[in-house]
Amino acid sequence: MKAIFQFIKGKIWFFLSFVMSKGVVFIAPLLVAELLSKEDFGILEYALAGLGMVLNTLINAGVPAAYPYFKLKDSQLKLNNAFALHYIWLLLFFSCVQIAYLLFDFSLHYYIALNVAYIISNQVYISTQLKTNEKISYAVFIDSGVYIILLSFYILSYFGIAKPDIEVFSSIILGYALVYSIYAISRAITLNKHKILYNYGKVLSYSIHVLISGLLIYFITVSGRILIEFFLKDFEIVGIYAYYFRLSAVVVMIYQVINIAFFKQMYLIDPKTLDKYFSLCFLVLYVISIVIFTCIPYILPYFSQFFTSTIQAYKGVYFLLSTQMIFWIATALLSNIIDREKLASKNNPHFLVLLILFICSLFVFKNILSLDVFTLIHLMVVLCAAIIQIYTLMKKKIYFKKSLLTLLFIGLICVLIYAFIL
Repeated sequence: MKAIFQFIKGKIWFFLSFVMSKGVVFIAPLLVAELLSKEDFGILEYALAGLGMVLNTLINAGVPAAYPYFKLKDSQLKLNNAFALHYIWLLLFFSCVQIAYLLFDFSLHYYIALNVAYIISNQVYISTQLKTNEKISYAVFIDSGVYIILLSFYILSYFGIAKPDIEVFSSIILGYALVYSIYAISRAITLNKHKILYNYGKVLSYSIHVLISGLLIYFITVSGRILIEFFLKDFEIVGIYAYYFRLSAVVVMIYQVINIAFFKQMYLIDPKTLDKYFSLCFLVLYVISIVIFTCIPYILPYFSQFFTSTIQAYKGVYFLLSTQMIFWIATALLSNIIDREKLASKNNPHFLVLLILFICSLFVFKNILSLDVFTLIHLMVVLCAAIIQIYTLMKKKIYFKKSLLTLLFIGLICVLIYAFIL
């Protein structure tokens, strides 16, 4: 009991900051959904958590994952200037976006997505450094930055200070992106240039495999908004999907507590112990997810017109997403182990095949593709991604048997409930 008390006492500021910041991440999009039209909300989600999220992985080039590897496992402290140089690369990307937008004036949802990608790239990179150095309370606030801005947009719109319009949101996002630009310039002024390009090349030689892996896993797990818009051609459907995706993501916040609080230990604890903790985590989170799914229809109608107007038609989608979140969490946790064991290059060909099969299946079922059918296919694909990661680890004699059995059990329960009860 004393050890538990000491642990809670040591993490109390983290838990408080986490609840505040992740509460904003959860509630801000749901509040904005009540102000915007379903189509505008779909555009916002497409840019914010769809294309913006995938592009962030691309432009970050896997460098955030390289940071804890070189700091914790390989102890390459001499690469500090290479990690500082990464901010300049991100700033170059942002500058090119602004020039291109002025010259070609492309669609607003692409412009928002590109600016969001720049912001999230900085957030992910800074947060990873803070977590690696065990400054986890600061990390959770950095992680939530774009959603704090989104909440600010809601408050300004609610009180009539700003127009609840997607173009106004774009302007606010641009202003926030400029904050990171100023930070990048300040880092450039104090940059140590000794062997900087050589060191950055060394970082990239590790991170390129992580980049490919990150792109594949992100596209497999969070590409729903992009693919729905591509196949169904309806931003309103994108908005509905995004709303229930957000609602299902309550359990992801619990996972993030675990991931942030024990981020450093992910690189230090033996796999057998991690397997036990992972499997227990998946099971407990699934029970919590199902309880929330069961209870929320008795609570949310009092607060959300969006929920009331859509739940009858999309209850099945909400249930499938509630299960998919567990598989998404599994891929995220297992990705940490894949990265620490330098197995991204071994894992990537399997992910590429899975992604191709995923896209092909959507084309095969294109004529009968509904939001329910898409979500069911996507759920199975994310489960397969987690199984592939476990298989890749097994080839190196790193076994996550309990995790595998738990995920298969959850998948079976999900299909049975969806087929025979919903």
